[in-house]
Amino acid sequence: MTSGISEPNHIMNVKLPQYFKYQTAKDLIRLGRNNDGGYLVSESDIESSEILIGLGINDDWSFEEDFSRKKKIPILAFDASVSLKVYLRNLITSIVRIDKPYLFFHWLKTIFSYLKFFKNEIRHIKQFVGIDYSLLHTSLSSIIDNVGDKNIFLKVDVEGSEYRFLDTLLDKQSQITGLVIEFHDCDIHSDLIEKFIKKTSLKLVHIHANNYAPVRLDSNLPLVLELTFSKNAPLEKKAILPHNLDMPNDPSSEEFFIQV
Repeated sequence: MTSGISEPNHIMNVKLPQYFKYQTAKDLIRLGRNNDGGYLVSESDIESSEILIGLGINDDWSFEEDFSRKKKIPILAFDASVSLKVYLRNLITSIVRIDKPYLFFHWLKTIFSYLKFFKNEIRHIKQFVGIDYSLLHTSLSSIIDNVGDKNIFLKVDVEGSEYRFLDTLLDKQSQITGLVIEFHDCDIHSDLIEKFIKKTSLKLVHIHANNYAPVRLDSNLPLVLELTFSKNAPLEKKAILPHNLDMPNDPSSEEFFIQV
């Protein structure tokens, strides 16, 4: 019996529904590290932003670092799953992993990077974003209200919680200059993704399939998609995916070639 899901390295060409139709931005640049953690965004949106809000950092804030190099503005990074205490605990645990010595150096580097980057107007806020129901949780609406009328660039990678605040993104879209968002379980949430794409005034300017996730065999739909939306980008009709700045999230597997 087949599961209806293919492994990433078993397929290269994927097909998206027509509602993903888009025009690419002429001024796309890549922010963030190579492979997983990097995203393509419009340089025009960076220039017009007054604050960057990142939802989800784990142990990688390379996107936020690159953004800060392009424009010095306040940055708020929300993630309650990590902290300096968590990184220190991982460092201590890694000492006994003599079979994986690279883990010690990874967590040591992470700690130094965290202490160097998060200070002054660049803040890590230990809260999950989705709904308000405890001190560890907050809503996107509350976050945006608290920053006032600033022009906001949003990076969203919250492992499925993005569906909790798509309506907020629509309500607050006049303040959003650019948005990069990772959609998870796209097959079972396709109606919500379609509704968002059709209702937002932001322009869909880039699509990338995360090849760490599988593809449905029956529909050829990737289960995780990284989408970039823009308010200010100059557009062109030419749209070849992957873009020449794209990289496979998993470098050991084939990149996906997307047809819309």
